Amino acid sequence: MSVHLIFWKLELKRAFLRFPQMVAGATVLLFLASAVALLASRALYDDAAVGRVAVGVVMPEDDLLARQMVTMVSSLDSVKSICDFQYIERPEGLKKLQAGELYAVMDMPEGLLQGIMDGSNPSVRILFPSDAGPESRIFRELTEAGARTLSAAQAGIYGGNELCRRLGREGEIPEMERELNEIFLSYSLPREHYFRHMLVKATGDVETKIFYAISVFVLFLLLLAIPASDYLLPFSPVMKKKLKLAGIGGMSRAAGRIAGLGSLFFAVSLLMGVVAWGVKECFFAAAGYGELSSLITGWPMLLLVCLAAASFVSVLYQIAGSLLGGTMLLVLAATAQHFLAGGFLPAVFLPSVLQKLAPVMPSAILIDGIKVMLTADWELMACGKVLLLLAVGFVLTAVMEGRET
Repeated sequence: MSVHLIFWKLELKRAFLRFPQMVAGATVLLFLASAVALLASRALYDDAAVGRVAVGVVMPEDDLLARQMVTMVSSLDSVKSICDFQYIERPEGLKKLQAGELYAVMDMPEGLLQGIMDGSNPSVRILFPSDAGPESRIFRELTEAGARTLSAAQAGIYGGNELCRRLGREGEIPEMERELNEIFLSYSLPREHYFRHMLVKATGDVETKIFYAISVFVLFLLLLAIPASDYLLPFSPVMKKKLKLAGIGGMSRAAGRIAGLGSLFFAVSLLMGVVAWGVKECFFAAAGYGELSSLITGWPMLLLVCLAAASFVSVLYQIAGSLLGGTMLLVLAATAQHFLAGGFLPAVFLPSVLQKLAPVMPSAILIDGIKVMLTADWELMACGKVLLLLAVGFVLTAVMEGRET
């Protein structure tokens, strides 16, 4: 038998000696991770996702048409359900915005309605605080959606005007504009139809409870390495030299370490899945993880996710180089990047800069992999990202394992 196969067999045996400690640690970690995700889920989707959005409106003097238009907009169901408008002077509005009493201030220009009708389209300045929270971001989305709706309506009317002129039917332009305005208003004003018939979730293409169950599992998987920390410690210089003399280099050692830890992760995950299938009230069962069919058809993806998680954890312990340092680095890195990946609060609520980082975080990649397993929607991009994470972790581990110390 090849010396590499013998080494890998011994590594698997050495890894599974930690199986009892890992199962005991898994029980504790599951409760802790579930509590964190449950609190995050309730904070996001309790009775209300956010509080009422207080908006200050600075109106030009004696512009009754602009005031009437703001009144009409504030009466829309999609706006009045979360927004409270208050007319205010500009200096006072800026003070309240800085003090956190307002989430946005709308500075209305003079002749707004006439400008919309004649096509000059004066800009409405909307001021947000520098530390804008979810309320400000939601109001920004509402205003941008309204601007896009208005732009689409105006583009349609301008196109109709141009068509009538080219056909020599200028006399029909007023009637055409009236009919188009009725059509556009019939789509844009009753906005509650979109909310009744189209469900948009911050958690993407899965239900909220499923998303947080997946998030719990991924965080649980990463922290599961703590009970087996001694297995992840780099070999001593003497041991490295002995293995090198036997022909076992850094790549072989990295493969054995990742395969051993990944197999432990996989075994504990299967055990948790069987328990969840038997106990329907389990948190994972409520998310669909407890379906036995998901484990039967999705076990290759689960194994791949476990190996990718093992490669990420192995890199962290190689960097730390010690038991205490590795554990501290794992906890810090796992929780920090899990937050940046949108595991606690979906990435849509994070600042735009952090939203760009979210897709490349290890937790985000692993979450997408578990989604593939649960939904049986074998998206090549998600599978490829998990394979890439595994490959990068393996290469980094092999490089650090091959260092002479």
